[in-house]
Amino acid sequence: MIGKKVVISGIVLLAWSAMAGRACFAEQPMAASIDAGSPGRRLEPFDGTVPRNPIGGWVTVPGSPYPFALPRKSIEDSIPILEGLLAVLRRVRRNDPAFLALKVGYLAGLHSAVGHYEKAEALYSEALQLLRDGSEAARGLVWLHNNQGMNRFRSRHLAEAAQSFRAAALAIEGDPDRGPRESHAIALENLATTYHLLGDMEASEEAYFQALEILRGLGEEKSRTYQDTANNLALLYGATGDCESGQAILADLVERGGIRDPATRLLVGNDLGNLLRCLRRYGEAEKQLLDVIGLAGHGGARGLVLLNLGAIHFEMGKFEAAQRELEEATKILDAETDPESRSTLAVRATLGTLAFYSGDFKKAEELFSRVKAALPSGGSRDRTLRAEVDQGLALVAKRLGQQKQAVELGRLALDQKLEALDQVLAFGSEAQRLSYQRTVLNYDHLAELGDADLLARAVLRFKGAVLDSLLEERAIARRSARPEDRERIDRIHALKVEAMESLARGAAGRDRFEEVARTIKLEETAIAKSFASPLREKRNRLDLAEVQAALGSDQVLVELMHFQIYRKGGALEPHYGAVVISRSGRPSWLALGRAVDLEASIDRLGNAMNGGDRGAKPDRPEGPPREVEAILRELFLKLWKPIAERLPPDTRQVLVSPDGALHFVPWAALVDEEGSFAAERWQISQVSTGRDLLRPSAGPQERTVLALADGTGNLPYAREEAADLAKRAEALGWRATVLVGGRASEAALLAAASPGILHLATHGGQLRKELSSAIESRLSHVPMYRGFVLLGGAEQSLDAWRHGVIPPFAQDGILTAEEVGGLDLRRTWLTVLSACQTGTGESRSGEGVFGLRRGFALAGTRNLLFALWPVDDRATAQFMEHFYDRLFATLDPSLAFYQTQLSRLRQLRDAHGLRWALAQAGGFALTR
Repeated sequence: MIGKKVVISGIVLLAWSAMAGRACFAEQPMAASIDAGSPGRRLEPFDGTVPRNPIGGWVTVPGSPYPFALPRKSIEDSIPILEGLLAVLRRVRRNDPAFLALKVGYLAGLHSAVGHYEKAEALYSEALQLLRDGSEAARGLVWLHNNQGMNRFRSRHLAEAAQSFRAAALAIEGDPDRGPRESHAIALENLATTYHLLGDMEASEEAYFQALEILRGLGEEKSRTYQDTANNLALLYGATGDCESGQAILADLVERGGIRDPATRLLVGNDLGNLLRCLRRYGEAEKQLLDVIGLAGHGGARGLVLLNLGAIHFEMGKFEAAQRELEEATKILDAETDPESRSTLAVRATLGTLAFYSGDFKKAEELFSRVKAALPSGGSRDRTLRAEVDQGLALVAKRLGQQKQAVELGRLALDQKLEALDQVLAFGSEAQRLSYQRTVLNYDHLAELGDADLLARAVLRFKGAVLDSLLEERAIARRSARPEDRERIDRIHALKVEAMESLARGAAGRDRFEEVARTIKLEETAIAKSFASPLREKRNRLDLAEVQAALGSDQVLVELMHFQIYRKGGALEPHYGAVVISRSGRPSWLALGRAVDLEASIDRLGNAMNGGDRGAKPDRPEGPPREVEAILRELFLKLWKPIAERLPPDTRQVLVSPDGALHFVPWAALVDEEGSFAAERWQISQVSTGRDLLRPSAGPQERTVLALADGTGNLPYAREEAADLAKRAEALGWRATVLVGGRASEAALLAAASPGILHLATHGGQLRKELSSAIESRLSHVPMYRGFVLLGGAEQSLDAWRHGVIPPFAQDGILTAEEVGGLDLRRTWLTVLSACQTGTGESRSGEGVFGLRRGFALAGTRNLLFALWPVDDRATAQFMEHFYDRLFATLDPSLAFYQTQLSRLRQLRDAHGLRWALAQAGGFALTR
């Protein structure tokens, strides 16, 4: 009893002594936000005896109970005493509204601390009204707005909480005398996390940036406030699938040192481990969590770290360790937290997954069902967990022979993922969207269910979703009546070139690179937010029937996809599969085999063909011809034959949408058991995604040709090729411009007004990491910087690079994929990259090939012809001569390309053998 009186007396004295004092600010520690399950799932923190701040610092004053971990009962006992004191003060200090507002705010804080949210809201509103009746300049305005926001946040009124946090931040920003700069950062951090939960990730990111900038300006990089804010920004990136950016932020905090507070070390170490897990860097993730688990004690924090460690061990296939850790986590969290908290539900969901892959389907079903029953319906906060639970239940139903139920549950899970995708596309920068696509979107559970309709729906929405969203936004911006929308596209492109140039400068350009990268994110997210609604409606209208209706009676669409399956022991094994879609009837689904086997064959073929370059003399192919023929036949049997067996008998044209390494397969040149090319039976055309069929396929809008040839001065046949193209075009009434040598410059290309045909006959390829030039080596680490074609002036620029000098990138003659992406080729009917290895790059499942292919797709060209491997100068010119003959006759790029490639393959095979035919004609490809 004595102790209780001391605590109460202490609170009363603190409050009373503050009545005449100046208001000041203090920060309340942030509770840990721990992730379990898949990227993006944030769990409720363990709250302790007094509800703690789940999102950042409280802006408070002396006498507020928040900096002290007082028992709930002590606070409850204090409330009546302070209410009595306040009743007296209302009478004796009624002419001092600012003073009364301060005391009413104290009492509101006590009510909020014990969960009396409605009472606290009424008191905060009264306090703010008192300030409005008195002096708006009162310092108490800031902390009242902020703490009312905290009360609203904890009572789950997030939109109202954001209003309060904005008001607090604006109050300090408008009058710095109202509070120290650190309190401004605290209010911004609170606002950022509220925006995060509201789904406005752009606004959240910007508020975090502002808070961190303020703290850096105060020299507070090693303060707890800075570390907590940086950690929350990292978690924001993790929630959007951008685990790489989040991991970089936390790794930087750790490398700087200075995380003295054990709770913050636990927080940062745990979340860093989780982000490493998201990146599948399991060894590093495991080490991080084992390093910090000792800081977690024996309570709820330990349960959450064990949950994450168990999830890592599960994904590593260490099922026994995962089982022990997850069961211990369950016991701790059941005892320390609400049994229906998101933390506990996440543990049970992970245990359900573990039970499933251990073969205990009934236990898995029980755990998944319990989690699903406890999750509130609707809302975006639990979307990821709900999707995973539905996925788990679907797989259980499949194993129990309940196919109809399995498909319905799979459909629910897919709907949740599509909603999450729409949210990311509606706010994220290009980097954020790609990170989400890479870490979250997959076809794994749908492939295991094996329902072709669900797989078709998923692949038609997921594949190329990021690329399409960028193209759609650019198209709207360029058509906009508002000049600022059109200017933003050009500004983003200029910033991207500047970022590339800054990276090339190494340490000297690192700070500028980071600053420009941040600005690019802000610009891109602003565009996404501006055009989110109409684009979301358009995507949601897309269905399988619409794509089928766009197919001709003799056409079939083959959507290839990369997916993973679990093998015994928990190992993930990548595979490829295909959805075959005809004009009528249901799609069909087939698994094509292990990715490691198919990719090994594709790599062997690429290595056999990559020995030459586009030079003045023909490069006779090296290596054993029989090996190449064997690889082509092997790929035919593993890839094409299973697909062909699913094609309707009257199929003449197959539209192939590749995925992953399958982008590098020479489909037309695959050889069957009799030695015939696949193209001899089917017209095989490539599309980026089945959605491409819904775009108009009309002829050229502009009857103009721009040909840039031999920028390096050593390709005589390239010059003849460009001249021949111009002659053919002009004979048919087209206007043609040919620029060769130094005149074939970047400036000339940038000045061109989206020609009908753009033809680049020059050297191309990929920068390599092992090159002697430090500049080339730095650029080679980014796929969109790595792919290039050489235009006029490139030789001098490359020589400058070798001496450590960087000419302005916009004028250096080295046209990278990143620079290409900023061109406006919306009216360009056809782009021909008559250069070596222009179709190579880094393949990413679901998003195509990052390199020149993606650059020209972003620029808007409707058809793109490229080469998978080197072809000599003369052979390239001959191929292009035949191609343009047919193109101008048919005005159908796909048909003209098919006819040319088949004809050349046959001629060269009959004259020189299959190896020669493949080298000189099999490596060309055309996609739309």
